[in-house]
Amino acid sequence: MSLSGRNDGKRDNVDISSLLAGYHDNLAHMTRNEAIVSAIDRAIDSGTLGQGARLPTVRALSEALDVSPSTVVAAYSQLRLRGRISGTVGRGTYVSASAALQSDGGQEAEQSAWASVSPQARPPWRRRTVLTSANRLQTMYPDALDCSRGKPDTSLILTELVRRAQQAAAVDTDAEGLQYAGPVAIPSLSELLAPRLVADNIPVSNASMVAGTSAQQLMVMSLSIAARLMPDRRHLVAVEEPGYQTVFDAFEYMGFRLVGMRLDEHGVIPESLDEALAAGAIAALFTPRAQNPAGVSWTPERRAALAEVLKKHPHAIAIEDDQFADIALTRPGSLLEGPAAHRTVYIRTFAKSIAPDLRTAVAVVRPRLAAMLGEAKSLMDGWTSLHSQNTLVHVLEDTELEQALSQSRESYRARRDTIMAVLSARLAGTGTRLSGTDGLNIWIRLPFGVAATDVVDNAASAGVLLVSGEPFYIRPGHNDVIRMSISGIADHEAERAASLVADAILAGNERQPISIPL
Repeated sequence: MSLSGRNDGKRDNVDISSLLAGYHDNLAHMTRNEAIVSAIDRAIDSGTLGQGARLPTVRALSEALDVSPSTVVAAYSQLRLRGRISGTVGRGTYVSASAALQSDGGQEAEQSAWASVSPQARPPWRRRTVLTSANRLQTMYPDALDCSRGKPDTSLILTELVRRAQQAAAVDTDAEGLQYAGPVAIPSLSELLAPRLVADNIPVSNASMVAGTSAQQLMVMSLSIAARLMPDRRHLVAVEEPGYQTVFDAFEYMGFRLVGMRLDEHGVIPESLDEALAAGAIAALFTPRAQNPAGVSWTPERRAALAEVLKKHPHAIAIEDDQFADIALTRPGSLLEGPAAHRTVYIRTFAKSIAPDLRTAVAVVRPRLAAMLGEAKSLMDGWTSLHSQNTLVHVLEDTELEQALSQSRESYRARRDTIMAVLSARLAGTGTRLSGTDGLNIWIRLPFGVAATDVVDNAASAGVLLVSGEPFYIRPGHNDVIRMSISGIADHEAERAASLVADAILAGNERQPISIPL
């Protein structure tokens, strides 16, 4: 088949080889059908594929690219929905007239202008990549087990407790409760949280609680304080790598640059923290328990070792995101105890344990930092709703809370244990490495030569949805890891989900020849 690229109405056939280069270039950071869509988009936009050009049949393209026909069908369907191609069964698939118009001069000028934009000003790519992939796969495979999203299990959200708490808070509401307020958590909330924090080895003596609407808001305010305290230093923040992709995007959106801290089974490696702070980072973000996406947690010994590193770098602010606190399995304590206590922001949220839309978080900080955090909060959005805080108070007072938290904790633990056991047994000897002792995610480092994009597509076709691990890094180029979330499946589905994932990884492993250089 040949392609002239003419826009004269003649329906030329496409040389499949003209799409191969673009497809293979995209595989490093896309799933297979996304790579096909992008390669065809690029060919249309560049004029290589003109109006009326006939695309390869599903069978021809699937054989040329060594992908399943369903992958090509999905790509063609996506392009057809966007108006880039058209056609009917038995008559062929062609580049549409509207696609050619979309490719005219304005786009070239726009791309030229875009090339001059600073990388920090470009739209966040990580969260968008995860959401786009998850939404696309769910649309294509609506009946598949969904292990692509890190939201809490809807069945474990404490709906009845929240409903009762909201009703009680509404009854309690008076005019003063609807007035302007300050950033400090209301006394009843502080009093209820204090014993819970102490039980988790979080020191609260000589500390204040600042209320926020989310962990991310409190993190951003903490970084703004670090930047104001150190105006002559680079805006560089140390983050766990792999780490939470939305926070990466948020920090870059603020103008911060990221430096990674390596992880092992106990969280951030102290030597890596030392390197990041020595490189100039003015703040470091940690997830003490149930880290997303690796599922690792500190030990008390690791926490103490990190504190000793921070002691060597007295300029740096430490931020702890204890996002899984009330249903976590471990209690490693906080950097609020130790030499960096006066410059530590411990953040506790309730989205995973109670309900995301509760929209209340609390930062525990020593007095000097509390004053600065309170000032930042006052200037950003004033205060966190007293009604929301009072609702959380009533949830924490509910006599059924501890039983509900225990049920959530046990359900997540059972799923993790089942999946880890199945994957460990099925993938033994392949070089696959697993982590995930707490939280909502299992992190899968694939055998040498197995591509995450292939595994994601294979697994989706088989009936389970996953996410490539690439967006959980600072930079693209990691096509060898998978995040498997456990919150979108029921307890009884965990074994099947793990078996399907193992099948997808083994299928990729069988196709990849491994050569060892001499």
